[in-house]
Amino acid sequence: MRSADRLLAVVLLMGVATPSVGQTIFDGPSVESAELRVELRPRGEDRFAIYLTDKVTGQQVDYEFDGEGANDPEPFLMVEGRYCNTSVILLTIEFPWRHSLQQYTRVLDTYAFRTSDLAYIDMTAGPVTDIALLDSSEIETEDMSMQPPILVECISDRAGIPFRFDVKTID
Repeated sequence: MRSADRLLAVVLLMGVATPSVGQTIFDGPSVESAELRVELRPRGEDRFAIYLTDKVTGQQVDYEFDGEGANDPEPFLMVEGRYCNTSVILLTIEFPWRHSLQQYTRVLDTYAFRTSDLAYIDMTAGPVTDIALLDSSEIETEDMSMQPPILVECISDRAGIPFRFDVKTID
């Protein structure tokens, strides 16, 4: 019985001493998982860059985007998912509030990157939680009203883009 207790204690201590597989660490303008590091950096007056580093392969890429009146957004949420038979990284970033805005509103945008090569796919206004889990062609017409406001449309693009975001309109 004592050896079983010792074995259990060792297993529990190993679990506490090692970071969990799904752990994501947010630190100001960066977010890091076991396999990926993402940094947001200012680029000029109203632009910023998203730097992605695959910690397994060492591959690094960066993409420059227009800011929402700011060049200093921060990561808000990062999840991995699968859309249109493609593994993707969805990164939601939050832009800081500016006094020039009429009211305080949280400005969130979500950027999609292909997991295999970190290629940029698309972006949409809104958080990852507002994105439907299914391709818009798979949703029954009567169920469309229950879907989140951002739909995913699978496409066959020669450039290898697997999908694009489509904001749902009210008919």
